[in-house]
Amino acid sequence: MKCADLHIHSNYSDGTLSPEEIVEIARQNGLKAISITDHDCISSQYIVEKKYNDIEIIPGIELSSEIDNLEIHILGYFIDYKNAHLINIVNKLAKERIKRVEKIIMKLNENGIDLSMEDIELSNSIGRSHIANAMVKKGYYDNYKTAFMSFLVKDKPAYVKGYKLNYREAIKVIREAGGIPVLAHPGQVYRGLAMENLIKELKFFGLMGLEVYHPSHLREDTNKFYNLAKKHKLIITGGSDYHGKGCYSENLIGSYGIKEELLNKLIKFKSK
Repeated sequence: MKCADLHIHSNYSDGTLSPEEIVEIARQNGLKAISITDHDCISSQYIVEKKYNDIEIIPGIELSSEIDNLEIHILGYFIDYKNAHLINIVNKLAKERIKRVEKIIMKLNENGIDLSMEDIELSNSIGRSHIANAMVKKGYYDNYKTAFMSFLVKDKPAYVKGYKLNYREAIKVIREAGGIPVLAHPGQVYRGLAMENLIKELKFFGLMGLEVYHPSHLREDTNKFYNLAKKHKLIITGGSDYHGKGCYSENLIGSYGIKEELLNKLIKFKSK
């Protein structure tokens, strides 16, 4: 286990556990800090205001954005989740997510999958994962992954492109809310793209960190991103990207993350 897991999802987006359950598991695993980084959603951040004297809870978010039609995710740490502009942005994203789900359901109906909005478990950050779970619950598929990959990914019958912030806007809103913007799981970014050029572009517009430690990264990926972070003077972060049992990312809370030295650097950077 690491000292800090800075990439966890709750049931306010596409995870299965409540913020309280996440904190309890993190405490049991001996973590000193966590961040719940729900997709385009800050509803879980009330947990920050609860008093835990044995673990620090860093306010967080994961914003979906794109650059040149390429999807990238920007994590935000130490955000002011009561910031008016941030609240307006996540409210807009929530409305766009509902529109997307409605379009996907229409396509599923056209392909013989009988689903309606009433079958989807409501969430503050509703998305394709909730649809896949509903397909399993109604007996169309045996597991989440098969349901998701059969209909909901690009070039499949029910795929609908989601609304994304421009990468500049995503970085800007995090910084305006007092946060530290970090490029999430760079190893999942299209490998044909020149990663260093992307990092330079993002840093020019305010990127401050790079998620080096992530379950999708092979050892060589981790080494590469660590060196790039050092070269470009970016904060190094990491996390398990935990979603919960039955989700596509079941890595245990604390199984990926950062050691105390890097956590202290992140905290020190924020306090400057």
